[in-house]
Amino acid sequence: MLLTPGPVPVLDEILEAQCGEMITHRSRECSELYGDLVERTKAYFNCDEAYVITGSGALGIETLVLNLCDKNSRTICFPNGDFGEKQVLTVKAHSNADVHHIEGGKGWGLDRTKQAIDESDAPVLAMVYNETSYGIKNDIRHICRYAKSKGMLTLIDGVSAWPGTGMDMKAFGVDGFAVGSQKAIGAPPGMALIGLSRDAAERYSSRDDIPGYYCDLRRHKKRYEKDRQTPNTPAITLFWALQKAFDVLDKKGGAEACVRRHAEAAEHTRKRLAGMGFGLIAEKGFESNTVTGFYCEKPGQAKEIRSRLLEDYNIRIVGSRGAFKENGLRIAHMGNFSIEDIDTALDAIEKIIK
Repeated sequence: MLLTPGPVPVLDEILEAQCGEMITHRSRECSELYGDLVERTKAYFNCDEAYVITGSGALGIETLVLNLCDKNSRTICFPNGDFGEKQVLTVKAHSNADVHHIEGGKGWGLDRTKQAIDESDAPVLAMVYNETSYGIKNDIRHICRYAKSKGMLTLIDGVSAWPGTGMDMKAFGVDGFAVGSQKAIGAPPGMALIGLSRDAAERYSSRDDIPGYYCDLRRHKKRYEKDRQTPNTPAITLFWALQKAFDVLDKKGGAEACVRRHAEAAEHTRKRLAGMGFGLIAEKGFESNTVTGFYCEKPGQAKEIRSRLLEDYNIRIVGSRGAFKENGLRIAHMGNFSIEDIDTALDAIEKIIK
C-alpha cells in the first residue's frame, strides 16, 4: 500500500488508458486529445491560458519562473520547507531572489508576509501552496490577492495541492500555477499542468529575452493557437492517462468534491494520530489537505515505525524533512486513496507503538 506524497497509486482504468495504439503528435486525434486537456485545465483552474508540458512538476515551476521573472529584477520568495527552498533555487537561476524564511512547521499568512511585500520593489512573488515536506497549506489566497493589489505578479507551486486543495486563480489572485500529475490528480508522473492569468500571458508574450527554448511559453501558445498541438513531441500515452484521470475526477463530483474528500481524510488522519499521542507538525490553521506530518518523542521511533510498516504490513509512508528529519513522518491522503486505506495504515501504526 503506497501512502507517500507522490507518486500515488494509479487506478487500473487510468493505467490501461496508456495502452492504446500509438498516434502521431501531428494528427487530428492528438489535437483533440491535447485540446481537451488544455480546455479542461483552464476550467478547473479558472484561468485564461493553460498548457500541459511533458516533464515533472519541477519543470512546470521552472517554466513559470523563466517566463515571468527577469534576471535583471527581483522576485520575493517565502519558503517554509524543502520545496519552498527548491523554488528559491529555481528563482535564483533566472532572477534575483529576495528570500524570507519561517521556521519549520509554521505557515505563511498575510499577517506574516504583509510587511515584506510592502517594503519590496520586486515585481514578482513566488511561493509554495502546499509545503509537502511538512504537510503545511499556506494562505496563498489572501497573500496573492494583496500582492496583486501592490502590482506584483504571483507565481505559485501547486504541485502537491490541486485537486486535493481548492484553486480559483482569478479569485485567489494567482498569475502562474503549476501542478504535477503524479500527486492529487492520481495520474502517472511525467506531466506538468500550467495555468496562467491574462497578466501573466501579457508578460511573457511581450518579452524577447526568455532564457529557454523547450519551456518558452511563446512557442507553446503559437502552436496551440495554430492547431491545438504542442511545439515538441509530448508523452502521448501520459496524455491519455491524464484524460482518464480527469474523467474519474468529473465522475466523482469534480474538483470541489475532491477537495472535500481530501479535507475530510486529512482531519480524520490528524485526529487519529493525535489520539495516539503523536505531535502534529503543521501549525494549527495551516494543515495540508493532502499530507499529514507528525513526529515521535521517543528517539528512533520514527525509523522503527517506517520499517515495521513496510516489513510487517507492506505499507509505505515516508519520513519528514528539514527540522523534523530525524523524528518526523508523513502519511499521504492524496489522489486515489480510500479512507479504508488510511485506517489500515493508522491501525498498523497503533499496533506498532503498542
